[in-house]
Amino acid sequence: MGSPYLSSNEAIVLSTHNVVINTIPAEAILTSQRLILVDARHTRLRPQDIPFASIETVTIGENTAMDPVLSLSILMPDETRHTLGIVFPQAPKQKRIGERDEWATKIRESGLDAQKDGGVKPAELLPPWVAGELPEEEGEGSAPVEPKDDKFVNPPLAPRKPRSRAPAGGSRKLMTAGVVVILIIACVAGGFFLAPSLFGSTGTAPAVTPTPGSTPTITATPVVTTQPAIIATPEPSVSTPDVTAVVPAVTPQAMQEVALPQSGVWIRIEYDGDYTASFGTSGRMKDITGSGEQYYQIPAKDQIVDAVVQKTDASGGVLKVTIFNEGVPAKSGSTTSPRGTVELHADLRVA
Repeated sequence: MGSPYLSSNEAIVLSTHNVVINTIPAEAILTSQRLILVDARHTRLRPQDIPFASIETVTIGENTAMDPVLSLSILMPDETRHTLGIVFPQAPKQKRIGERDEWATKIRESGLDAQKDGGVKPAELLPPWVAGELPEEEGEGSAPVEPKDDKFVNPPLAPRKPRSRAPAGGSRKLMTAGVVVILIIACVAGGFFLAPSLFGSTGTAPAVTPTPGSTPTITATPVVTTQPAIIATPEPSVSTPDVTAVVPAVTPQAMQEVALPQSGVWIRIEYDGDYTASFGTSGRMKDITGSGEQYYQIPAKDQIVDAVVQKTDASGGVLKVTIFNEGVPAKSGSTTSPRGTVELHADLRVA
């Protein structure tokens, strides 16, 4: 996907190419009108635009690796809130706390200005920033996608170079050579099988005896060709055992574990309806509302983690809550009661 376009009255305020947003390596661009997120793994996907009016809260903290974290709460069209955790990874002897604080200050100020008149307005987030199937990427060699808004008239911020395509001449030559070889083999095989019928059987030439004063008489001596008897010898039968390929089954639980982050402390909430949740460590509890299956990172290490999740409807569906520590379930609970509640208390200090 191409790079984002700027409007005529838009300017870049901050940019960074080394952040991790909800476990996704990404690039972030802060302009005077919006926050732009770019998936570093799929550079041809359209960047995600987040208007300042949709950013409800801005908080700062650290993750379990003590990297600076900037958390944004985004109002969704269905009135739920989605959290985007922007991690600023630090190399050895590198400090990015100041960079995180600068981003937090600029986003907070821009959000207050944008919400001064109309308040918080919802924004739509697309995969990979929310759960779902990734949209199709642009094919190579396709025409660039024009921006939907006519006000974005400037060229891209940083156009990406298209990957070089291998020339097609080499493959065509190989295909032509293969066809020629096949034709030669077919001609040789046909000549081998048709030669006896074209030239007939070979034998002894007829004897010619001349007589003086008379016309020579040609006496043909027949040639008898004896064909050897061919005795067919039956080949011994060889029994081939049936071989059945055994493919190991992949359980749904194994598929979920593959997608689960393998580092840090995470909470997974699974419910088809809506719910409210409060989780974290003592003095650092976080309140959210959501629906469906969601993962949330908890900034904790070797601490006691508490979580309270409650249904907001009277459904009898299963609400399941699991706390993971370094990819391993530490505590789990579930309920099917209408407006039921799951309370977890996980002591991560115990191995």
